[in-house]
Amino acid sequence: MQRILFPFLILSAFIFCQYTVFSLQQVSAQNYNQEDEKAIKAEKERQKFLAEMKTLLDAASKSGFTEKEIREITVTRKGKVVHVWDFLEQEKLRQKKNALAKKRLKPLERYLTVMDIAEELESGETSDLDALKNKSTFIGAEEK
Repeated sequence: MQRILFPFLILSAFIFCQYTVFSLQQVSAQNYNQEDEKAIKAEKERQKFLAEMKTLLDAASKSGFTEKEIREITVTRKGKVVHVWDFLEQEKLRQKKNALAKKRLKPLERYLTVMDIAEELESGETSDLDALKNKSTFIGAEEK
């Protein structure tokens, strides 16, 4: 009797462990998928908001608003006051930064030389200075 009971218990414990591990992996995979979907949804919402703000500024300029009045247009988004002009300028800077980051990550098919390293250091210094200049001259678009 014990010879039959012992292998049965071991087999059932093994199956139980496999089932719980498999179900935990499935739940964690679903969690990652939901995070990706949330990020995609947030990006779509942001793109839609950008398009609406561009349309708003175009309509304001066509209707005869002065540039000063256009710069003072504000919109409430998620309980925060957003200056439309500043928000769009900030978005342009973000896109420019992303384009530079993509351009910077170009794979090299050769070995680096001393001149390559020196040029990289010089370009890094200028990009750091440009970033500091952009950060110091532009103030955020949202009021707190």
